[in-house]
Amino acid sequence: MNTTMQPLAVRARAQARRWFDFVLDLLYPPRCGGCGAAGAGLWCESCQRLVQRLPVGDQTTDYPLATPAGKVKLAIISAALFASPLREAIHALKYEGVPGMAEPLSMFIHEVWRQNGIHADVIVPVPLHPRRQRERGYNQSELLARQLGACVGVPVDMCVLERRRHTEQQVHLSAPERRQNVLGAFAASPMRSNGKQIVLLDDVFTTGATLGECAQALLDAGAAHVCAVTLAKAL
Repeated sequence: MNTTMQPLAVRARAQARRWFDFVLDLLYPPRCGGCGAAGAGLWCESCQRLVQRLPVGDQTTDYPLATPAGKVKLAIISAALFASPLREAIHALKYEGVPGMAEPLSMFIHEVWRQNGIHADVIVPVPLHPRRQRERGYNQSELLARQLGACVGVPVDMCVLERRRHTEQQVHLSAPERRQNVLGAFAASPMRSNGKQIVLLDDVFTTGATLGECAQALLDAGAAHVCAVTLAKAL
């Protein structure tokens, strides 16, 4: 194809895609991921108001870790309670194939980032095992991290941390079972983490087992400091 025609072809395809999306929205209006209301987009103003944001003093939970230098505490900072309508919105993002939910939901994480004056060299989403990511089609924590990174000007690195074995889903496990399930499941790259201030990012903080294992791997690989930020904290 003549190179002078390529921009025209790209613009034509983009315009066709916009018209297709417009017609699709007319025929099947997107439903709010929180309340299911049609015609208000993926996240309505009513659900935005109903999210139970955590007060600044209640946002941080300390999770104990053991390192070669001794015992340390991982600060896990959460934006809101894992309750309706945020719970349903996260479920839509995570299990119902609605990746667009990451954009409005990331704003809660951005808010808590600013409130706590967080600084970092890199944001590291909790990785999925490749098998689970193929099943889901994407990593919801990565989508949230990329939205956040664009807002705060911090790069997102998916190569720092690796989930090296497939684990059972945590949702139905007890706290001790969760710790055992993810024990040794993550490995970190010393080249990409050594000396860095790292923020781990995940969608929901329940017992801290997964975030704790991730932080342990990063600190063992030489990270200077690790904290974690989550969208929601389980009741």
